[in-house]
Amino acid sequence: MKRWLFLWGFLLTAGLALGQAEPYRLRVLSWSCKAFPKGVLAQGVVRNVGSRPLADLRVSLRVVGPGLRVATASAPLADRNLTPGESARFELRMRTAFEGVHRCELWFRNPRVARIPTLVPNPR
Repeated sequence: MKRWLFLWGFLLTAGLALGQAEPYRLRVLSWSCKAFPKGVLAQGVVRNVGSRPLADLRVSLRVVGPGLRVATASAPLADRNLTPGESARFELRMRTAFEGVHRCELWFRNPRVARIPTLVPNPR
């Protein structure tokens, strides 16, 4: 019984440690998500706030439309490599099978990291 309690306590502590938020590596300084007929345009500026360079960056966008219909897309940044403190513009134009936008979700990735921790404000 003591072993099980010890194991349970260890797993609980390890789970809490793993659940801690990791520091942001990117910060979106500004961005917008605008609907046009059968599509969306997302554009803005992102900055590397981490301590290491980031290579092969891509911007990813998920758009939620009427009736909870979803569309996703990604595109490389024009300046795909960002050194610490460097900023870059991004733009992603995406076609959708629906009119209108209820919500836009933005994130960044590269071939090594599926989702780079990013501080993303609400779009303007």
